[in-house]
Amino acid sequence: MNLLIVESPSKAKTIEKYLGRGWRVIASVGHVRDLIPENGSVDTAHNFEMHWQIMPGKEKQIKLITDEVKKADAVYLASDPDREGEAIAWHILDILNSKKLLGKTPVYRVAFHEITKNAVTDAIAHPREIDSNLVDAYLVRRALDYLIGFEISPLLWRRNLGRSAGRVQSVAVKLVVDREREIEDFKPVEYWSVTADCNLNKSVFMANLVAFGGKKIEKMTLGSQSDVDAVLSKLSVPLSAKVSNIDKKKLSYKPYAPFTTSTLQQEAARKLYFSSKKTMSVAQKLYESGFITYMRTDATNLSAEAVGEIRNFIGKNYGDKFLPKSPNIYVTKSKNAQEAHEAIRPTHFDGMVELSGDEKKLYDLIWKRTIACQMTNAEFDSVATDILTNDGIATFHAVGRTRTFDGFMKVYIEDKDDSDDETDAKLPVMNVGDDIVIDKINPDQHFTQPPARYTEASLVKKMEELGIGRPSTYATIMSTIVDRKYVEQDRQRRFHPTSGGWVIAAYLSKYFSDLVDVNFTAKTEDTLDDVSNGKTNKLSALNDFWSNTENMISGAKGVKTTDIINEINRFMNKHLFGESGDKCPKCGGKLGIKLSKYGAFVGCENYPNCDYTKRLGVEEAGENKNEPRDLGDGISYRIGKFGPYVTDGTKNASAKKYTSETITLEIAKELLSGEKKKVEPIEIGKNPKTDKMIYYYPTGRYGAYISSNKVNVSVKEQPDLETAADLINNKKTSTKFRKK
Repeated sequence: MNLLIVESPSKAKTIEKYLGRGWRVIASVGHVRDLIPENGSVDTAHNFEMHWQIMPGKEKQIKLITDEVKKADAVYLASDPDREGEAIAWHILDILNSKKLLGKTPVYRVAFHEITKNAVTDAIAHPREIDSNLVDAYLVRRALDYLIGFEISPLLWRRNLGRSAGRVQSVAVKLVVDREREIEDFKPVEYWSVTADCNLNKSVFMANLVAFGGKKIEKMTLGSQSDVDAVLSKLSVPLSAKVSNIDKKKLSYKPYAPFTTSTLQQEAARKLYFSSKKTMSVAQKLYESGFITYMRTDATNLSAEAVGEIRNFIGKNYGDKFLPKSPNIYVTKSKNAQEAHEAIRPTHFDGMVELSGDEKKLYDLIWKRTIACQMTNAEFDSVATDILTNDGIATFHAVGRTRTFDGFMKVYIEDKDDSDDETDAKLPVMNVGDDIVIDKINPDQHFTQPPARYTEASLVKKMEELGIGRPSTYATIMSTIVDRKYVEQDRQRRFHPTSGGWVIAAYLSKYFSDLVDVNFTAKTEDTLDDVSNGKTNKLSALNDFWSNTENMISGAKGVKTTDIINEINRFMNKHLFGESGDKCPKCGGKLGIKLSKYGAFVGCENYPNCDYTKRLGVEEAGENKNEPRDLGDGISYRIGKFGPYVTDGTKNASAKKYTSETITLEIAKELLSGEKKKVEPIEIGKNPKTDKMIYYYPTGRYGAYISSNKVNVSVKEQPDLETAADLINNKKTSTKFRKK
């Protein structure tokens, strides 16, 4: 019997169907071993020696693996084809060697980027050794994360500064804080635009004023009402004008490259409103079911076989006009991308597959993007025309664009977010010298706008541009900074920092400047890639990082708490008090940040003689959350002495579970009525071990939980099938109520 070990149970089930008799396929269910969670597990004094333990709850999985290995003629380690997957294979092999279970049994490493019969059998036919460079890169990454966690996080806990600091998550929080500071510092500038309603033989179109009195009019030229009035005083409608110039162009737009992990997360956020974590969870299911290729990649290339299938599909279903003479080639922008990997694509192109729900939505997005990437360009006719008034004092400019050939847009604009492509302005047919009548002049006041807050999509894009994080980490980073309450999302799904985010950014910026420096973090990521490629030695990479970080830690340990608070006050002063100043409204003393085990708050320097305090977080999303929020139908959301509540003027109801961003009129009515809707359980899928359905219950006596075969486990959110099965199967029986 041949034994093949993969990461997930659902993947094992799919692959076992392909391999048939003579094969046993089992799952490790992710990582099986990790560093012992105590000081000294990475021994910096002895070449960073690392001490491991079987992860809690994985003992049964290890026993299953070892039992099957004893019966196997050959063992194939088939964890995912990336750094973490290589590490899992290495851990399993190390465990088997330590238990002396292999003897003469051969062990092979195989990797496939799609779960199809051809891909799996081809990988088994071409096994390799475990890539020691990839494993070393994992070891460096894990050591760095451990050292930061065990050396820096205690400094935060002891002084009530935050829950933890992470190598990449801290930079993400700092980016959000820096953007918020830009918004707060932004001073809007007034400017005006002037447009004209132009009439050519009863065809009306709009044109922008671009020159007046011999001077060019640019965006900020007209800065006040008086500037506009000076223009309008000399433009009395109706105005006679002529077409003075026409510029015609043919425009061609190339299709977008197929999805990488980053671009998939960005598009899914924009078009499907998926979080990065949800996108990766759904993509994982599609991959394990054999529908798409591996979903953690920064490569944009496609295999020759895939390109051939796509081109055949396009020619057959759309015709030769939509098929370029030669395949479209995409160059991967990431300098460390592994070209052996492919972009994210469907595994087959002979038609849409039978899926439903979120899996169908994401698969459709991937399918359309992949087909479109090998189609012809979209073609447009662009016409730009200048309209000169007969007195020569003003010139107006109009641009029209008409799509003349759909090209790739025939496929990709089926998604609703691409509908803007249909709104191209059109101009009437005109010639130089044609008479134009300007019927109306339209002055419009504008103000420059501050930079927008980051969404998940734009934050991932920014991190990718800066070289921070990698495909396998973006989703985790996004969920971590939210779970640890360093950032929140407003009603537009945009990030803003919480008071905790401001505090930790202030502390780290002063005492761990390299940790939140984008260049230092990007350089660390490059070093990890160099270790992966064999260009840098593991120990030299660790020594370079640790020598610098150890100095920062030593310096931070000796800083007095009062000095830290003063630094945080300096960092946050404008954010907290703006132009109003930091005087106490009760006694006139100076206000500032105070730290407690319940978080940061504003207090008076004259405490205990003055007991003025103010909770932080009430004005963090650009609005005062203590102000009542009108929800409609006479119902409002308020913050009271005992926390948030909703009221209709005669009846109040607690709303502690909701914020001003998450409360809705429907929820408020339900709270006021005192009625609880019956919550139907959500089917996650069948447990591969018991074949029993696992259900997710969003609410319960102790919060959300999952249940299967009379086993219940509390969870924070709905898990995927693999995680749910792992929690159910590895739950330890409580002895608290066991009969003696």
